[in-house]
Amino acid sequence: MRQIAIILTIVLFISSCCNIICERQKHAELIIEKVERYSLETGRFPENVKEIGLDDRQMHLSFYTKIDSTEYEVWYGLNLGTSKIYNSKSKKWRREG
Repeated sequence: MRQIAIILTIVLFISSCCNIICERQKHAELIIEKVERYSLETGRFPENVKEIGLDDRQMHLSFYTKIDSTEYEVWYGLNLGTSKIYNSKSKKWRREG
């Protein structure tokens, strides 16, 4: 009986971590979509997420930074010390950490 409780606890922990990462990924993709639309409409990248209509109180999910006038990055944490980062020039995701 104790083994079942331990297994259930582990499964619940893993599934909750997956949900958090999925939520961060979706938020990051939303930022990318809005930044690209904003860029098409204005000809520039926004300085911050407020310019694209996102509430910065959700920035604990994923992060945006404008590198320069031709490039930006969006990233979120996978676990302690590891991030998944999207670069607008390469249009690719990479893992760091």
